[in-house]
Order: sequence, then C-alpha cells, then structure tokens
Amino acid sequence: MTLTLLKPTPVVKVIDHGADDSVNAASIRSFLSKVSGAVETWDTTAATIIQSRHRIPEERLRADQVLVLQVPDPEPLRPVERNMSAARQMHADADYGRLWLILYEQIVRSGRIMQGAAYPALVNGRHVMTPSPIPRWDVPKLNMAQHLTFLSTGREKRLFAVPPFTRVEPWHFPTFPIRSRLTER
Repeated sequence: MTLTLLKPTPVVKVIDHGADDSVNAASIRSFLSKVSGAVETWDTTAATIIQSRHRIPEERLRADQVLVLQVPDPEPLRPVERNMSAARQMHADADYGRLWLILYEQIVRSGRIMQGAAYPALVNGRHVMTPSPIPRWDVPKLNMAQHLTFLSTGREKRLFAVPPFTRVEPWHFPTFPIRSRLTER
C-alpha cells in the first residue's frame, strides 16, 4: 500500500513494534527509499507518509499526512464467523450480537475487557472494523483525525480507508466505559 502512495518527493517514516529502529522498520524504510527515491525520516512531523504495524503515532497527524496501518486480520467478525460470505451478510445486516457477546463474556469472567488488540471500532456510527494489531487505547487517535488512514492487509488483498474527520470509536458498553492502558493497571 505504501508503495502505491509514493509521489516524486515523499518523506517516509516506518514504525514497527512501536519503534523506528527495529530491523523490520529499517529494512522497509530503506526499501521504500531505494525504490522510490523517498526521503527517510524518524520525525513524525516531517513525514508525509507514515507506515505502522503496531502503534499510531503519539503526535497528532496533519491533513497533508497519510497513515498506513498494516493490518494482518482485517475482519472483525472472524472470531465469531469463519465463512466470509456469512460475515459479509452480517455486516450488511449490522448483526454484531455475537461480537458484543465476546466482549461481555470478558467482562463477566475477568471484570474487564481483556482484548488489547484487534479490538472492534465503530466507524461513522455504522461500520465495524478492527485496526488489528493496533491496541484499543490507540483507536481514539483515529477519531475525527485530520489525516487519511489506510488499513491494508497484503495477504488478503484488502484495503480499507478512514477519511479525515470521521468518527471512529472503540466499542464499549455505556455502563462499562473503555479505559486507557494506564487506568487498567
């Protein structure tokens, strides 16, 4: 996905496992630079394209920046429905009862939602997505963001986009609000 976005003079930042200096991040950044002539950076504010696999940058991204998230499992209904035709029908019908049940069972069994990544999010009040493996406490950073976000999965050849200024909310029960990573300790 990132390769398709490269323009004549992009500035690329790659984050892997929350770091710029991991072997994967360095290799991908170097590859993108060699193939396209893109300028490499570790500075989020200087980047025009940011590719990440495990985290959304802490800095608020601008309208002229694009975030590409590598999503290994883009289907939020996969834990409850393996048949993709049936899952598509469930999305069309907004039939998410079995997905809600998974979260409810976690609360009943452990007193909190245990699912850290692959956490379902509601987009524009209707569409359910999973920005897996982005942790659930990063999902609010996508809400009403100025930047365009692409969620790309190479193996399944699927691509999703979250346009700028779109509501993105992690699922939660009104009586059991989502807590941040820090408040759960």
